[in-house]
Amino acid sequence: MEEDEKWARELRRKEADRNFINSLPLRLRLALEFYIGDGDIYVASRIAGMTVDELRIKANIPAVTY
Repeated sequence: MEEDEKWARELRRKEADRNFINSLPLRLRLALEFYIGDGDIYVASRIAGMTVDELRIKANIPAVTY
């Protein structure tokens, strides 16, 4: 299972549009960074104070979970 988590995390990191993420306000940027590292969309949404699924799509972060 740990190998699957690592694979999913690396895929999210590799595909993420860093320019878009860095252009966001701090709270949204932190939420996406959390999602990239952890894969928990619920907690990422709580950090952002809104659903982050649309932001995830705009940032080209795949919805890969483990």
